[in-house]
Order: sequence, then C-alpha cells, then structure tokens
Amino acid sequence: MHILLTGATGFVGDHLVHELEKSGHEIYILTRQKLKNRANVHYIEWLTSDKLPNLEDLPVDICINLAGAGLMDEKWSNERKKVIVNSRIEATSALLSIVKKMKTKPKLWINASAIGAYTSSKSTIYLDTEENAFATNFLGKTVYEWEKTASVASELGIRVVYARFGLVLGTDGGSFPVFQKLFQTYTGGKLGSGRQWYSWIHVDDVVAAMLFIFDHEQISGVVNFTAPHPVQEKQFAERLGKKLHKPYNTPIPKRIIKLILGERAMTILDSQRAYPEKLMSHHFEFQFETLQEALDDLVD
Repeated sequence: MHILLTGATGFVGDHLVHELEKSGHEIYILTRQKLKNRANVHYIEWLTSDKLPNLEDLPVDICINLAGAGLMDEKWSNERKKVIVNSRIEATSALLSIVKKMKTKPKLWINASAIGAYTSSKSTIYLDTEENAFATNFLGKTVYEWEKTASVASELGIRVVYARFGLVLGTDGGSFPVFQKLFQTYTGGKLGSGRQWYSWIHVDDVVAAMLFIFDHEQISGVVNFTAPHPVQEKQFAERLGKKLHKPYNTPIPKRIIKLILGERAMTILDSQRAYPEKLMSHHFEFQFETLQEALDDLVD
C-alpha cells in the first residue's frame, strides 16, 4: 500500500516506519528536514503551511497523522501551550489541504490522539465504544480541537480513526526511560496517592494495532490504544522497581510534583482507566498484554 505520514521521525513514528518498510509498503513522509530517500521510503519536504507540496497525483491509500510538539519538553507557559495546540492543528489542517486536492482520496486516516481526552477518575472505566465527555483541562481541550480538525476527513468519504494513545512504553522514547532513570537514581516510587490508573501500551503493540486497523474496515472513530490490563501507579512502581532491583516505596507528594512540573503534573497524577474495547472485540492479539510482559521485554 501507499502510505502518507506526518510526525514520522518521532518516537512512535520511527517504530511505525520501520515496520511498514519491513512489510514492503510504499511510504511517503512529510518532513521539514532534508533527508535522503531509500528503497521504498520517500521524504517530501514540507516547509510551511503556506508552501505545501502538490501531491494530487500521488496514489495514497492511508494517511497517518502523528505530528505535534512534545508535551513534556518544556514547562507549559502560555506560549508553550500555544505551540502544543497549534502544532497539532496546523499539521492536521495542512495534511487535509493536501488530501483535498488528491484526485483519488485515501481510504483511511489514522490521527494520533490521547486518553488525556477523558476526565480524570479513579473509578470510571473508559470504553471507546461509548460517548465520553471531554475533560475540561488543557489536555482535554487540546484533544477535542485536534480530533475536531481531523474529523473533516470523514466529510471526504475517508474512514477516520482517532488513535487515543495511553502511556506508550519503549526503551528509545516516551516516558519509560524517564521512569527508569528515576529508579536508577533511587527516586522512583509512589507518585502522589499512587492510586491513579496508568493505561499503558508497549510501542510494538501500538504499531501492530495500526496495521491491524488497516485490514479491519469495521473499525472507525475513537480507538483506545491501551493494553487490556491497566494498573495503578503504585503497582506500576512496584513492578518496575522489582524488575530493576531498586526500592519502589519512595513517596513523592503531589505538591512536590506540582512544584517541579507545574501544570504538566497532570500527565502523571491524573487517572484514566481506558479499555481497548474495539481492538479486543475484533480479536486483536496484544503481544504484551500484561505490564509484567512489557517490563520483561523492555528491561531484559
């Protein structure tokens, strides 16, 4: 298949491109970097939203939009918040502008999203088969605007999937190296109450789930990209601490976390217990179904 991607040089994107390349797909990557093409990977320079490449004759089957500024790179000043939101909206709008001009429209659009869309709750289980109100905090509003912008693709007759990522675990990016470093420096442990739910997923299962969606036309709309067995933070800390042979009971009060991270603290203190109902009901097989399986792979 012919696949057009944005955000392909990021953590998830890098893993996805590797697998797509291995599977023999023809890959077209929109990027602001000057990169050299290889066998079936083609880099298309995309300078600004005002200078979009003309791809009207490109035979694209699938669009995957992963572009967006990192959430944890800097403190959330008002300016940084604008960058986080605008980078997502502008990239999505630009990709839509490109697709609208294509003579043959893609059949599928997968848009990155996040379970931060859900209101923080220690009791609610969020299914992707149900209508759930968006959280009213910064992350909830960001996801709402992001998904709303991407929804225009459905008006073009394209099947749209909003891939709401949980805590993506991998050794070369995301939050896992940060957690690992905390334990290695004896500062890992119970964050806040420790009772907040972490809906996690191994990066290999993120990639596998995307490829699974390619072939399952019944799947559309919101899809929780989370493993079927979320854990509370204190359980996450205990299992990771034992795996690394480090103490895991060090309590870090909520006020200290908020003092250090500011508003970003919600990314580790909020609780979203999300279940991948759509993937499970279509018999997707997770390679790493439990946290222990994921940690065994990541640490060993």
